[in-house]
Amino acid sequence: MAIEITGQYTEPCKVSVLCDNEPLNENFGSEWGLSMALELPGNGCWLWDCGASPLFLKNAAKMGIKVNDAKGLALSHGHWDHTGGMDALMNTDFIGPVYAHHDFAIKRYSRRGNGDFSEASFPCEYPGTIIVRDQVELDDGLFMITEIPRREGLSEATEGLFLDPEMTEPDHVKDDAFLLLMTNSGPVVVLGCCHSGLANSLYHLRDLTGLDSVYAVIGGLHLYRTGESELENTAKVIEEFNVREIAAGHCTGSKGLEFLRQRVSCKVLQMGSGSVYKF
Repeated sequence: MAIEITGQYTEPCKVSVLCDNEPLNENFGSEWGLSMALELPGNGCWLWDCGASPLFLKNAAKMGIKVNDAKGLALSHGHWDHTGGMDALMNTDFIGPVYAHHDFAIKRYSRRGNGDFSEASFPCEYPGTIIVRDQVELDDGLFMITEIPRREGLSEATEGLFLDPEMTEPDHVKDDAFLLLMTNSGPVVVLGCCHSGLANSLYHLRDLTGLDSVYAVIGGLHLYRTGESELENTAKVIEEFNVREIAAGHCTGSKGLEFLRQRVSCKVLQMGSGSVYKF
């Protein structure tokens, strides 16, 4: 196996949602964006994405999380709604490394509803990064996995995304990544936008690690513009991997969330800014 799993944490890990499309309550701000903090038992904190703006820093302060003390930042991909808070983070005392796929800062575009394009690229100053070409162990029991193969017959969430403003060259978001956290409860998959599709992501996880079940999936599942067949395929792979808990937010969408609640047997929670999960 490309990733050797040697153990898991024996004390709970905590995943805090610093920014999401919806707030847990009125005390927290929200925006179209995603950021999380992963706190490892006795081993510090890692950041996963940094939202679309400095909002994640404000929410983190309300949650008592000192992001400037984080051991590092990992980026799920380069879209603006996951990287737009980068400059604000770098203006704090944060000095940790930034892990990203080598394509995260390329120019990219998305099609608007009126047919025009808008730029979807990484919008901040280029930080010094540690390039991840396939997978890396960020910390004990915490892995970043990218270069996710797209299997024939399985969908990816890349419709309307392009590498040129003329919208002729599709963007398959090769920099899409996810995290694997080996928690006390079992393996937890932490998503960004899941542009690769959940089935492609989980099958790649199995190929790399031999894991054929995960305890929880948390993050954006990119189901907000998904057809019935893609929704059904997502539900099937959730059942296939015996997922016990899903915390879905950001690009999952209300339709996708409600479908999962009706279709899968595990617990399905709506994620929001201020949400905290312990595994």
